Amino acid sequence: MRRNLSAQEFHALYCPVKNAKSALFLVACFSVTAFVDWKGLHKAPEHLDLVSLSFAIIVLAMLAKSLVNFTCFRERLVFALFTISLVTGEVYGFFPAIVGPHAYVVKFGQLALSLLCLLVSLTMLVQSARSPNVGPSNAEASIAWQPKQNLPILLVVILTVLVLGAMLYFLPFRQ
Repeated sequence: MRRNLSAQEFHALYCPVKNAKSALFLVACFSVTAFVDWKGLHKAPEHLDLVSLSFAIIVLAMLAKSLVNFTCFRERLVFALFTISLVTGEVYGFFPAIVGPHAYVVKFGQLALSLLCLLVSLTMLVQSARSPNVGPSNAEASIAWQPKQNLPILLVVILTVLVLGAMLYFLPFRQ
C-alpha cells in the first residue's frame, strides 16, 4: 500500500534542481506554453466559458499546492510566474473590455513570462544534469530517475533552443 509523502519527502523526490526528469517535464511544459503564447500574440481574445474557468481553477489549485510543496527559490519563482500568466490570461479572456486598449501589451507580457519560465526551467535542467550525485537519498534513489548520461539532456536542450529559434525565424512579428 502506498503512503502519502510529506512536503519534504515530495520535494526531495521531485525537486527539478536535483531530478532531471522533473526538470525535463518543466522544460517541455514551458516550451509548449511559450509556443502557444507566441501563436496567440496577434489573435483576437477568445470568449471563454465556464468549463475553461473550472479548468483554470483546478490548475490554479494544483499550482498553489506546488508552491507549498517546493521550497527552492527557482521552483517557486517559476510557479509564481506561471500563475500570474494564467490569471492574466483568464482575466483577459473573461473581461476583454477591461484590457482592450492594452491587449498587445498583455499578450506580450504573457509571452515574456512564459519565456522567463522556460529560461529558468532550462537552468534547472542544466544544473540537474551537471550534478547527478546531488539527489535523493539511497532509499529514494530507487524511486527517482537518475540520469546515467548527460548526452540525452544536452540533446533536449539543444533541440529546445533550435525549435525556439525556428519559431522566432518562421513566425515573425506581424505589425
